[in-house]
Amino acid sequence: MTAILDQADSYILVAVLILCIWMLSKATDILVDEAISLSLDWGISELVIGATIVSLGTSLPELAVSILSALQGNSIVALGNVIGSTIVNTSFILGIGAIYGSIPVNRKTANKHALLSGLSLFLILSALPFFYADGQGKIPQWIGFLFLLLSPLYFLWMLREGKQQPQEITDVTSDKEEGKPILIKLLKLFVSAGFVIASASVMVITVEIGAARIGIPDSIIASTVVAFGTGLPEISTTIVSVKKGYGALAMGNIMGSNLLNTLLILGTAISMTPGGIVVSPDFYQIHFPALAILLAVLGYFSYNNKREIISRKEGRILVFFYLAYLIWNYLI
Repeated sequence: MTAILDQADSYILVAVLILCIWMLSKATDILVDEAISLSLDWGISELVIGATIVSLGTSLPELAVSILSALQGNSIVALGNVIGSTIVNTSFILGIGAIYGSIPVNRKTANKHALLSGLSLFLILSALPFFYADGQGKIPQWIGFLFLLLSPLYFLWMLREGKQQPQEITDVTSDKEEGKPILIKLLKLFVSAGFVIASASVMVITVEIGAARIGIPDSIIASTVVAFGTGLPEISTTIVSVKKGYGALAMGNIMGSNLLNTLLILGTAISMTPGGIVVSPDFYQIHFPALAILLAVLGYFSYNNKREIISRKEGRILVFFYLAYLIWNYLI
């Protein structure tokens, strides 16, 4: 596959990338629907489904891309994808949700924001070049193991958080799967999982080849094009949740997805990289500053809003921030 894509025309590479993003999004939607439906058939509680399968399912594209990138020795794509996905979720997707309807901010959301901010700050500080003798920034492998150790604690937290809102999650995602034979559901589950893995694998190869051709670091493509594509499940979940009047659920899912991406997905990629991930200069110039600014802005919206919601005006500001971030990436 690598040899074929390497010989392909640039326009074909773009078409392949778009096709992979579409396939990844559609396959993830089907996989999550079938997993939820099977879980209900087998008597697994909606609490467990909502707090684990749905949250993990919407992050499955990032997980597939990150693991395959690490296995191919290009973990910088995994780092760019996770950081870019966090920025997409917290600016564009949350902003669209706020423009579309009400996004309440409660204590639980504030706690998740504080945790995400703390983990992001820890990650950025650990990667600063002056901590290393060679002067090159890197994220050490032990941080990946630490994040993986913290992941079970996060899942336990999700289970506690889901006690107040399990039904809304399954209403959003699984109604259309009722009444199908279990064998058909299992077949669709495994086929969709295969499409997720295959499309993510081809996407990583396409990004690497395309980045080399046009001279743009693959970390930038991963943090913009790929991150937006792998964030499509969160977009659909957020819009449906807000439309049904579950704005708080949408906010919780976005922040929960960001935490899951950081702890489990990025933790997996880092732990699979001997010696840690070497951080390229564009992260210090673009991605880390953008992430820090965005979390500070969202913190201000969350903690200094008397109405305890993210307003439409603030939603437009978040969307504008994402557009500025895209321009920032391709101008520097």
